[in-house]
Amino acid sequence: MHEPKSDKHGVLNARETEAAIFFVDAESGVIDDCNDAAADLLGAGRPALRGALWSAVICCEGGADSALMLAMTARVRTALPPFLIRRVDGGQVAVAGMLVPRGRGVAVDLFLWQLLDEGELDSSGYFGAADIVAVLGVDLLRYDQHWGTAETAQLMTGIRTGLLDIVRTRDAVAGPSGSTIIIILRDVDLDGARDISRALLSHLHRLQTDPAQPTARICVGLAQMASGGTALSTLLAANNALLQAQLGGGEQRVRAAADDDEKLSTGRALCSNGVFCDSLATVLPGLQASGEAAEISTPAQEPLVTPIEKGIEGYVGDNMEGAVDQAIFLSSLDMPVAIIGPVGTGKMYIAKIIHDESGGAPDMLIAIDCREFRSRSEANARIAEELAAGEGKTLVFKSPHLMNSESQLKLARQISSRTLADVSPAQYLPRVKLVALFPDSLEQLTRQGGLTAPLASAFAGYPIHVPPIRDRKQAVLRWAHKILDQEGSVRGRDMKGLTPDAEQAMLLYDWPGNISEMRECIVSALEKTEKDWLTPVDLGLFKGITPDGAPYLPEPKPFLTMVETNAAADDDYVPSALETLDVALGEAVHNLLTANLIRPLGAWTEDEVVLAALDRYRDDIPRAAEFLHTRPRNVSRWLPKIRSRGEERSASSLWQTPRRLLREWVRESPHLPGSPLELLQDLLIAHVIKQGDGVSAANRAAIMGVSMPTYLKRLRESKQPE
Repeated sequence: MHEPKSDKHGVLNARETEAAIFFVDAESGVIDDCNDAAADLLGAGRPALRGALWSAVICCEGGADSALMLAMTARVRTALPPFLIRRVDGGQVAVAGMLVPRGRGVAVDLFLWQLLDEGELDSSGYFGAADIVAVLGVDLLRYDQHWGTAETAQLMTGIRTGLLDIVRTRDAVAGPSGSTIIIILRDVDLDGARDISRALLSHLHRLQTDPAQPTARICVGLAQMASGGTALSTLLAANNALLQAQLGGGEQRVRAAADDDEKLSTGRALCSNGVFCDSLATVLPGLQASGEAAEISTPAQEPLVTPIEKGIEGYVGDNMEGAVDQAIFLSSLDMPVAIIGPVGTGKMYIAKIIHDESGGAPDMLIAIDCREFRSRSEANARIAEELAAGEGKTLVFKSPHLMNSESQLKLARQISSRTLADVSPAQYLPRVKLVALFPDSLEQLTRQGGLTAPLASAFAGYPIHVPPIRDRKQAVLRWAHKILDQEGSVRGRDMKGLTPDAEQAMLLYDWPGNISEMRECIVSALEKTEKDWLTPVDLGLFKGITPDGAPYLPEPKPFLTMVETNAAADDDYVPSALETLDVALGEAVHNLLTANLIRPLGAWTEDEVVLAALDRYRDDIPRAAEFLHTRPRNVSRWLPKIRSRGEERSASSLWQTPRRLLREWVRESPHLPGSPLELLQDLLIAHVIKQGDGVSAANRAAIMGVSMPTYLKRLRESKQPE
């Protein structure tokens, strides 16, 4: 073992280098000597370090000690990528370094450079347990006399400008650090962060950042703070993910030498540590808090946006796969008509075509919303009144399968006999057109027990099937343009259009809620951004988006797989809207607990139900309160808090599916005998209890969005075992 001598390595001291240097005996692992920078890095005196085992004083984290041990054992010159160590005072420091053998390998010099202290990062306050840290980096840059660090800085500034075009308002984007940029994605899980990252990369790829670097590649590393983790360890994990993405990008197994190999090697050497470069500490304060990122930079160029078609009238010229032609034909016949199609497909529009083509006056089209009947007597009285006064009118029964079965039978008898019920002497029905709107086939509704066979038979003569919007792809973008133009005008905003990725995502999305869901999606996007165009990140739609911006090509399925898929689709059982909603609430609880987050799902559920009820009754608070089984003043009292939580609800990726299903359920549900708020709270609390075995009662109450006493009261009322 070498004797420690204070002047032995005097040429390398803290005054001449910023590197912390440890002179280590390779056989024993003992530190022979070190410089002052090494003592400062670890927070210990040089005398205490001399003679100590390096593994005892250099406290590596996250498996870095194993990597360092292997490098020591190999005794080969090794560049050490960024890793974490603990100082004597417990502080966390990110370092990188180099291991250099000396004297035929009997000793090694360990050089460590401090990259970032946890205090520099935590003091910024922009990293949280619910955040995803994304590190975006550019590699495959060719460095030569025409391209250097100044040109890279200019390139990264342009990329940051492109990012600000598409990131959500609440997310944060730091300034460039070398060839990397830190992005904080708030309130999203890793799957959602992957979707957003693909959209970011596709958007940047379409911008073609710099023609001088045609092969430059942009990658993203993602990380979420682990249990017991720190902001610094999360940033390091995201940086390591970026470096691995850059290393694993090549498909070429055998490669001949190329003229630009030296340029590429220079670029890799200059960017080998990813985000942990000398400028990192200076750009961290540039991470803007929620809502500020978009204000600090004006895009240097107009984003790639497909202009919307303005002033689209009517039903955007959509023939609905022949439904319009059928309606025109049936308008001349004296027979009841069933219009069948999922929620939001435009069934009422088809009914209006029948009425208009038959020569009916605009005020003679009468919609009878069977969801609103609270009793058999109310249904019978309203139907009798409308039939008796129906001369020259078109009566449209919306969701008649939701009526009491006796009311259905009475209506069926009147249609079949063409006579009015409970009238003496007997009277024929007046000259009236009868149309019924159903969300599913008459056979399916009858099998489910909602629709009686006589009423189904009365409307079964010549049904019109309105296909879902997913089967009318030619109409998707025209609908999107019309809705965006309408909703923008309502808000006093001149919307320019949709990015190409947004259009592609809308075309590939199935739109289970059809046009109604599309409107809700666009309205929600407008609430999230102040830009005059929409991106897939705003819409929350990412299907088919690839990092290179290439068109989406679905993988062909083998024949047998297609047959099995079609067979499964023909299954007789179709879950009810409430069953589907129940499953979605359970998945939301599962995703919340998996991500180790606490969000007030109970309060959000009540918020969505109240807002959906107001939407159903066009902001008529008394009628909405009646549906909710509460008083109008309660609804008015709840609204300010509901609206204050709007951004939080819209921001949560795990809440978007339950949100859509809640609104659909409220829109199509009949009047319930009890409070829908209490019904849904019972469903949600059952999932919280079932899945939250390891969750404290206080956190369960927080998930329900209530105080502990209220939570315990609801627990007793719902009869759920604690």
